[in-house]
Order: sequence, then structure tokens, then C-alpha cells
Amino acid sequence: MSDFWSAVDSATYPKMELNVLFWNVQKKDLTTQIVNIAHSRSVDILILAENPVSTVRLVQALNTTGPYYFSNHPLSQCFKLTIITRFDHHFIPPVDESDRVTIRHVRLSTSVDFLLTGVHLVDKRSHSADSQNEAATLVADQLRKAEERLGVNRHVVIGDFNMNPFETGMIKANGFHATMSSEVARKGARTVQKQNFPYFYNPTWTLFGDLNKLAAGTYYYAHAEHVCYEWNVFDQVLIRPALLDNFVKDSLQILETDGSVSLLTRRNMPDKAKYSDHLPLFFTLSF
Repeated sequence: MSDFWSAVDSATYPKMELNVLFWNVQKKDLTTQIVNIAHSRSVDILILAENPVSTVRLVQALNTTGPYYFSNHPLSQCFKLTIITRFDHHFIPPVDESDRVTIRHVRLSTSVDFLLTGVHLVDKRSHSADSQNEAATLVADQLRKAEERLGVNRHVVIGDFNMNPFETGMIKANGFHATMSSEVARKGARTVQKQNFPYFYNPTWTLFGDLNKLAAGTYYYAHAEHVCYEWNVFDQVLIRPALLDNFVKDSLQILETDGSVSLLTRRNMPDKAKYSDHLPLFFTLSF
């Protein structure tokens, strides 16, 4: 696989697909499940939050059979997120990082050149809605500055936002400014008080409910308050307009199995006793 990626040329390979998986594994050793998903789904970019397993051991397990995977970039200082790929880490170097954010520049060919950001933002149990909104503002500003500095406007952000798509930090102009409509996102930006704010497209709005699947979200939490959503979609993917044509809409899925066993309880909730309290999120980029 490394020889393939290093030799990629848009003239020789007119179409390329990258399968991306994100999973918050809740500080559990889910090596078996990760390997099963990676192989059954042909995952090219694997992003993990709260991963307690050493990258070396995880890569060894991934490489026992099937395609060859490469370790997380050795210079990465974002210890809350691990990124493992089917191409050498030299093709996905970190360009800006903080404790909960890692921004990588993916460059596999002239056509496959974009920013990939993994996030694991502050949680609701320890932070108020106001604190989460402020954190969203800071991270969104970090993303915009990285885009401007590098001159790259093709950007995909994926991770555990610990907010639902409709919450203020996700939709406000100086936050992630993430809209449910790809057509709205294609406008590029919106002007608020004479300042332009770029859009993200957020397709994960469509993941609420169990009409066509068993799980009604990516994370379940019930509490004794008058307002309780119970099901949440904290795990999301955001896409800049310049990358919209590369996003395969039909590919976006909440994974309910690892390809072999179910990750759900009998009541179709995340089986956090055996696995994680979050379900994995999967999608494909096509170039």
C-alpha cells in the first residue's frame, strides 16, 4: 500500500477513494474491534479518541493480515487523538496542534491535497454550554488561521465535538458555522456585521433517528431533567465547500457492528459495557 500511495499520479489513477473512520473508544482496549472495522471497511484513515493502546501495538495488530498501516506521526503532540493511515505519515504531517485538536495536511498527489483535522472537544459533564461555545469559537478560529496560513481551503474536520449539530457552538458564525445544507454551504461564507465567516457543511444532521437504522445517534445519555435528548450525535464530520464534490454523501454511516459482532445492546444502544459509549463514524472521500 505504501508503494501505491507514494506512486499515485492523477493521470494514472483518475479516481481514488479514501475511507475515513472516527471512533471515541472510551479509554478501552478495543484492538480487535478496530482491526475488524479497518479491514472490513478498507479504512484508509483511522482516527481514534481516548485510545489507551500504544500505536505500535495497534499497528502491529492491524498489519497481521490485510493491507499495511503506518503509525501516528512521531512529531504529533496531540495526545487525545491518534491517526493511523494506509500511507506513510510523511504524507499527513501535523501543521498545527493543541491538546484537543490536530490539524494535518494530507498530500498524496496534486489532486489529493487537503487539510484533515481531528477534534475531541470538552465534555458536557465538566463544562457548561457557555464554556463549550467559547471552546468552539477558539477552535474554529484556529482552523481558519491554519487555512489562511497554508493557503488551503479544502478541509474536513472529524471527531467528538461533545455538542449536537444544532447547538450554538456548532452553528454560530464565529463558531464552526456548520450548516445542514450543502447548497447553503456552497455560498462559501456569510457576512455578519461586515465580517465574512466561512461555512462548513455538516451532513451528520441526517444521522438522528432510527428510521433506516437501529441506532438513533452516536451517543446515548439519559438524565433526570425536563429537557433530555437521550440520543445525541456528538461525533460529526464537517466539510468546507471546496471539498464538497469529493464527499460521498451516501457513504456517511454510524457503524453498528465491527463487521463481525454488534456494537449495540439488545435495546440498540451503544454497548458501553463491552465496547464504547460512542459508536464509530464512517465516510468516504472520492478524488
